[in-house]
Amino acid sequence: MNFISLNQPTALPKTLRSLLIVLFLSVSPALWAQTILNSPYSYLGMGEIQSGNNVTQMMMGGIGVSNSNGIYTNVVNPALLARNRWTNLEVGINTEYKTLQDYRQQQKVFGGNYQSLNLTLPISSRWTMSVGIRPHSAVEYETRSYRRLNLLGVDSLIYSYKGSGGVSKVSLTNGVRVYKEFYVGLQMDYLFGQVNRNVATQNMSDGQYYKVQLEDLASYSDFQFKAGFAYRANLKSDLFLNFGATLDLNSTLNAKEVKRFATMNLSGITVINADTLQQSTPFVQQIPVGKRFGVSLEKAGKWMIGVDYTYTDWSKVNNNLGRSATLPAAQKISVGGEYTPDVESVSSYLKRTTYRMGASFEKTPYDFLGNGNYATDKNLSFGLAFPLRNLSFLNIAYQVGRRGLITENGMEEQYHRLTLGLTFSDLWFQKQKIN
Repeated sequence: MNFISLNQPTALPKTLRSLLIVLFLSVSPALWAQTILNSPYSYLGMGEIQSGNNVTQMMMGGIGVSNSNGIYTNVVNPALLARNRWTNLEVGINTEYKTLQDYRQQQKVFGGNYQSLNLTLPISSRWTMSVGIRPHSAVEYETRSYRRLNLLGVDSLIYSYKGSGGVSKVSLTNGVRVYKEFYVGLQMDYLFGQVNRNVATQNMSDGQYYKVQLEDLASYSDFQFKAGFAYRANLKSDLFLNFGATLDLNSTLNAKEVKRFATMNLSGITVINADTLQQSTPFVQQIPVGKRFGVSLEKAGKWMIGVDYTYTDWSKVNNNLGRSATLPAAQKISVGGEYTPDVESVSSYLKRTTYRMGASFEKTPYDFLGNGNYATDKNLSFGLAFPLRNLSFLNIAYQVGRRGLITENGMEEQYHRLTLGLTFSDLWFQKQKIN
């Protein structure tokens, strides 16, 4: 393997410089509008935590704690970043078609967002650094309930619950090979964004066509950290047994909160009267803490199969519904693999294409009815990595899954996700040779 040196840097290729500018301009507007498709499950804590996987890992059920081929950027385990010996630029976007239903109604929604933007730079033969930006959490829900005030049902109250917003993160990651095939890494994330939650009451009695609303705006701006390690055991020629683990290092974030009561007309636009209860008050946001473990078997340049286990503690996270019950831990098992028929084939393009698939099963902390039945999330994933120039790829990932069951949880989501990504790899820094 050729190692890269920083002694004499070469200029960034003109096409890549132009590409970086285009990607930045296209992604930047999305950073200030972090939304997901309508999801009643996004009421917990600071919202629904995004997987954070890149498109390659999404193809394989989300595995990545122990496996990395050194070409795509591993964003699950920071230690495995040290296996990347080429400068790597990755960008991804995702789309989702989802059907939500409960006992009374069904809704079909379609939307999309940017998935990630990541740049990986080898610093030395043992040290690789990466910087990226991606969504961290998202809130998007709106529900209503009705209460009759008399037997005839003429007078009634309408309760509405609405949440929107999200949090993005900028990540700075370092992975180091400390000894032969033993790796350690540290990821530092800067989180920023806003989440707005409103609870409104509308009294339809005696023609009182207005509503009273409690508004809660939380602004986030803080750091979180994740550590990881990995080890590759060489069983025989080109056959490796890989191990890895990661740990979230902090369980809280600093944030500020603004609360107010407002009386509005039915459109929700005209404010008749408002009373600020709390203005820019600091508070501590509890966040879930995850531990991840993985093992995989790999034949270099040919195939890989692996399994990951994730344990996430939600016990200290606010459920935002006023329930006293402590949230349970979420547990997830992911399996996946990849296969490349012949990475050096000249005659067949399909033999150089990498084929990936995977599946995952997760017991979530979402209890929509409050009956102690927590929703499970099951999905299957497939994907292709089409080779371009050098070690660059066009990646396509597809996921189909279901979260929750009407009969058990009162709410069910069926989803189809399509994620597109580009991986550009090149040598940006090389020693100058004199003939």
